Amino acid sequence: MDKGYIENGFIVDLSNARKTSEIIYELSRILDIPEAKNKQVCLKLGSVDLSQPELTSIKALVESMDSQIEFISTNSPETIDSAKSLDIEVSELENVVEAPDFEMEPNVSPEVETALDKIFGDNDFDKDEDEPQKEVKEMEESFEFIEDEDDEETRQLKKEAEKLPTLYIKKTIRSGQSITSDGNLIIVGDVNPGAEIIAKGDITVWGILGGIAHAGCEGNTQARIRALKMNAIQLRIADIFARRPDGANTPFVQKTNEFIPEEAKIYRKNIIINKLLEN
Repeated sequence: MDKGYIENGFIVDLSNARKTSEIIYELSRILDIPEAKNKQVCLKLGSVDLSQPELTSIKALVESMDSQIEFISTNSPETIDSAKSLDIEVSELENVVEAPDFEMEPNVSPEVETALDKIFGDNDFDKDEDEPQKEVKEMEESFEFIEDEDDEETRQLKKEAEKLPTLYIKKTIRSGQSITSDGNLIIVGDVNPGAEIIAKGDITVWGILGGIAHAGCEGNTQARIRALKMNAIQLRIADIFARRPDGANTPFVQKTNEFIPEEAKIYRKNIIINKLLEN
């Protein structure tokens, strides 16, 4: 079996949780979306210590959502022991895609390259001047000023990020699939709910981002996540994460030509999302 794909799988990243109650809350919220029903769930639990009764409760919650636990991923010896006693497999879902030493694969069409450069390249963008965007615009201007005052560590981080190669993947990332790259990652296609994409640098999705995205996975706080439509269950940049608001449990957004590209980045230890409008 391909370690990077679980048939009928659904990846749930709970590694940011620090206690059992947080795991229960996040899990019940995520599994409430329609696309999580009747799936083989892959739980990423991080370092939380779970006793056998606690893990039994989590297992029962998953089963109450008409799904099953395929395996868990954890750094906790106690959780591993609890899983073994319950015959729950402890494994690692990983599909490392090494980034090439060039910026673009030869089979990427000039049309795709031009479109990506036009939307996500180094062009300047205006912010939406509608009333709800004014505060974000002010934050963006403040953020740019702060960037001019970068300390030596941040400047070095930016230099290292600029050297990262870029990998293009031209396909839809399915539920249960995990893609990890050691450079920047551009996906021409959708990222479905229950899938995850991880990159050392920036992540750009030429489609609908509906799964889990983790940019700057080795601590690069300058990394960005961009998509034609942000509908992610969870966004992460370095060690900062943001989740989809409660109630926004629609796993797919109807495709349309009216999508406005969006970009997520860190501002004052939080992730903010801006709409990108071409000049």
